Amino acid sequence: MKRIVILLIGLCMILAFIPFPASADQTSDTFSITVTGEFLWIDITNATWALGVVSMGSSHWTNETGETFIADMDNTTVNTDLKLQITSDAAVWSAATSGNGPGTDIYRLNASVDTWSTENQIVTASATTISTNIPAGQNETFDLRFDAPTSTSTGAQQSITVTATLVKS
Repeated sequence: MKRIVILLIGLCMILAFIPFPASADQTSDTFSITVTGEFLWIDITNATWALGVVSMGSSHWTNETGETFIADMDNTTVNTDLKLQITSDAAVWSAATSGNGPGTDIYRLNASVDTWSTENQIVTASATTISTNIPAGQNETFDLRFDAPTSTSTGAQQSITVTATLVKS
């Protein structure tokens, strides 16, 4: 009888150290997924340009006064295109439509990313792409040229708002 009790105790000790498969009734488990999304971010530095008094029919460049704009896109994670659009027109003056020059109470605004080797006219109707396929995290500099109306029916101060937009390339 002693031998049977010792044998049973020994058998219990051996069974205590043998791993058994997981329960067959486990119906779910969890796991983690990490996702990093694409990110577009822009901040325009030198975000104002005060021209002061301008002569009718004259042109003025930002780079002639040292006010080159910088589209700061340090946090952007994809290649992008930079677009500009006049989103708030002057109260009395109107933006020239694409391809037209200034006229009576009509101004023109152009932009360049390469010191005026090429330029793009900025209009109110739609955003104009001024730079394409800008590498992720790289900033883009651009200059503006304002062509004043040839004449005006108002002497009041005028303001124009330009909106910069990034679009994934």
